[in-house]
Amino acid sequence: MRQLFSIAFVIILTRSVVAQPVAQIEAGYWRFPVLDHVFRTYQLSHPWVKSEVAPIGLSTGIALGWNQEIFAPRGLHALGLVHYRHQTTSLQNSAIPIRAGFHQACTELLIRSHPRCLIKDVQQTGPLGTRWYIQLGGGYSWNLPFAMKYGEQVYINNTEKYRSISGQMHFTSGTGWHALTIGSLIVTLESTLTWYPRFTLDSFATAVLGHNEPALSETARNTMLIQGHIRFTYRKKSKNWWDAPRSGDKS
Repeated sequence: MRQLFSIAFVIILTRSVVAQPVAQIEAGYWRFPVLDHVFRTYQLSHPWVKSEVAPIGLSTGIALGWNQEIFAPRGLHALGLVHYRHQTTSLQNSAIPIRAGFHQACTELLIRSHPRCLIKDVQQTGPLGTRWYIQLGGGYSWNLPFAMKYGEQVYINNTEKYRSISGQMHFTSGTGWHALTIGSLIVTLESTLTWYPRFTLDSFATAVLGHNEPALSETARNTMLIQGHIRFTYRKKSKNWWDAPRSGDKS
């Protein structure tokens, strides 16, 4: 499946001569019970610590990519993205200051259109398709977890720094609105839900706790990431289509 996503990504990339480059900023929230359990266990094993460890929840990130029209009569567009995300939690006011989390890089391919385009052709759409849209897609993610104590990176087995890369597929659905144009930039507001059937952070419990005697799981199933995006798409300067009088199927 990972190879399938990569092949589709490359095929559309080869057609992207007339594609519009995009950049977006992201913020989101993880539903991650397995990691929450690791941090709760850390808290229980350090009852003298006055400050609580906040579970990993918030995510911030950026993405770069391109938008490619696939089939104009149905307002069908493809969006290829490469994301970087960062998630962390920390406990500084204690005898053992700790900071732990993970970096994530992922490639993603999304297909979007207006729901009614599934049953009929559209008369006219904007440079990015219909103004309001829904989208579906997926991709592959790579995770690089980290853990630091006293400002220094944690070692596993006292010999090697904790660097354990893992990867998994994910699937994304979402909706968005092309809000306005600013010169050659189209500003899009979007919300997405990303589902990871299986999400692994190898040796994360060992890095945080110093051991994994409770045999805590480091693999989560049905992990969710809810995000909001602000995306900027560049196109060659032309008539400001979305500020023109409405006609046809522009909605």
